[in-house]
Amino acid sequence: MTLHHHDPAAPRRGQPTLGALATVAAAAALAACGASNADYAGGDDDDPWGDADAGAASPECFSASECPVGWTCSEFGFCVPPPDPGDDGGVPEPPPEVEYELGAPVSSNRFVWVTMTEKDAVAKIDGETLEVVSIGVGESPEEMVTMPGSDTAVVLDHVNGAAAVIRPAAGSEIVDLEPTLPNLNHLAASPSGTRAVAFFDLIKAIAEAGSLDAVEDVGSFQDVTIVGLDAEGTRTVDLTVGFRPREIEFDEDGERAYVITDDGVSVIDLTTVFEAGPVIIPPIPVTSNPFEDASGLEVEIVAAGDLAVVREPGQPWLRVVRLTGVAVGTSWEVTLPGVPSDMELSPDGARAYLVLRETAQLAVLDVPADLQDPAGIELVDLADATLGSLTLTADGARGVLYTNAALDERLTVIELDQPGYPHVTYPLEKSVRAVGISPGGAKLIVLHARAPGDPGDATTFDEFIDRSFGYSVVDVATGFAKLQITPVDPGNFAFAGAQARAYVVLDGGDAEGALAAVQEVELDTGVVRWHYLGSPPDEVGVLPSTSKVFVSQRHPLGRVTFIDVATGQARTLTGFDLNSQVID
Repeated sequence: MTLHHHDPAAPRRGQPTLGALATVAAAAALAACGASNADYAGGDDDDPWGDADAGAASPECFSASECPVGWTCSEFGFCVPPPDPGDDGGVPEPPPEVEYELGAPVSSNRFVWVTMTEKDAVAKIDGETLEVVSIGVGESPEEMVTMPGSDTAVVLDHVNGAAAVIRPAAGSEIVDLEPTLPNLNHLAASPSGTRAVAFFDLIKAIAEAGSLDAVEDVGSFQDVTIVGLDAEGTRTVDLTVGFRPREIEFDEDGERAYVITDDGVSVIDLTTVFEAGPVIIPPIPVTSNPFEDASGLEVEIVAAGDLAVVREPGQPWLRVVRLTGVAVGTSWEVTLPGVPSDMELSPDGARAYLVLRETAQLAVLDVPADLQDPAGIELVDLADATLGSLTLTADGARGVLYTNAALDERLTVIELDQPGYPHVTYPLEKSVRAVGISPGGAKLIVLHARAPGDPGDATTFDEFIDRSFGYSVVDVATGFAKLQITPVDPGNFAFAGAQARAYVVLDGGDAEGALAAVQEVELDTGVVRWHYLGSPPDEVGVLPSTSKVFVSQRHPLGRVTFIDVATGQARTLTGFDLNSQVID
């Protein structure tokens, strides 16, 4: 899983408004979770906090809990001092919670796909046999997505504006090449596996280039390309949507795509889009005032696709906007007893959960009934819990509450499918940055926040632990937590499906001799085993139809290590364009 830093006071997935780009362009690449840990090496000269009061360079962070007291963590991953209260002596707003998107690396049921940009090809690696096939797909392929439920992949030609659709078949590779808009760099696949939506993401381009000045090709801020993967072949169509697409969501059947933009939601009917041809899809406003900036709103689409649920940071209400039918655009607001610090929808879209940090409550809303008649809203008393952020299990039956706005060494497990919503709070040894839940919901991986300061300068054991990197494995039934201190910041991680294993990447950066490893966690015993790598790791993932975990790495010739979940044996492929040497 890949961690994406997201400040709920900012646009979804951590993307700023265009007006902020000039200030943060140079810092955008540093905000990624895979950044080098060299800045945390320790020692007075390497102290990431410097002299904060003297206006030294702001340290990097993932949440407010990793900043000096009173500071907040910006959506670009830097600590920001509190504003001057002025003559009125006003009290600053409490820090926001920070949401982390956990996304999957590029793999399909059986294959790992790696773009070989300089070779104008992609490598398809068979997780069973480790056979590698090089497939030509056009110039400078960079962005790729695999289609759900299949081994089909879609990759964008960065130079010419084209989408290559690769359909693996017995003994052959079928590649369809269709035109797209130029300079697209973001792909989203529909749940049906028959459509993909591509658009240009400037913030992604800045992060990959290293600075705004280094971005060579800028695409349209209002156009998208739809790629259709029908039985008879591949088709594409170009559409105009709202200003600056920043996220694509789909309904549960994959029949509609919802392009969330700075001025609303453009709804695309993926069934008829190729029959209608190129059209303009104006956005449906999600604000009460059409002149109000919507870029800072959190917008979620319910599974049925007929409603958008909108949260505005700092406001004690929830807005609902109808996206389909004759009453499209109709909106109404539900007043809440406090300001929600986080919002989550259940996987089936039947419920909305609002964390009310200030009033220590969880608001439970049935969708759409309670949104139309707020009398049915349930308020769960969580005065004995820690709260601020909420993470749900895959089935929505259980939730984990925690905060990363402060150094709080607790988490709360709440049963959302039981009357009265029973919950229990468990202690931890370190505060929380983010929480991942195993597929069955029985185990948690807690990525910990790191308190300010060098662990080498600690004067107590607790201070050493708080200032160190680490993660914990938590048993939900008992609350027992196994703390694992790590020499560098733990990064991406993946659960091995139904098997009691998890894999955590340790990326020490690109310097010679830096740590490059993945830790295998036995969830049933708590034992941690090391797999050292020959180059820095990027992604870790699981191939569903095999018993293999793969770790892609940064290497000039391409490198992927496969770990057999049952035996722990690791094999590494290096040099995809040099007949893929196998190194045991």
